[in-house]
Amino acid sequence: MKKPLQIYLEYEIKQSFHHQYLQIMGNIIQSLPQYDAMNIRWEKSEADSNRYIETFVVPTEAHFYALKRLRTSRCHLLFGLLDDCICGGLEEMKYIGLKKSS
Repeated sequence: MKKPLQIYLEYEIKQSFHHQYLQIMGNIIQSLPQYDAMNIRWEKSEADSNRYIETFVVPTEAHFYALKRLRTSRCHLLFGLLDDCICGGLEEMKYIGLKKSS
């Protein structure tokens, strides 16, 4: 039986791109269910106002790897827009998947 994975993304955004980042993320949050993401949360870090955390659940490990490839691609028409907003670009985004035990 395949177990879902809890996904965590964390990154710091450039202050000068804050408004653009919020607009892009509105579109990303709306699009994630198309990739079978569920229980989507997006919040600002309490410790650092420029650091954001996203969490969501995907049904399989294959979903994790496919979405990771898309989310870290500068060429993706939507996800690639974040490259300019994130300090160090998309390659600096921490992307972690944890298998859910039950």
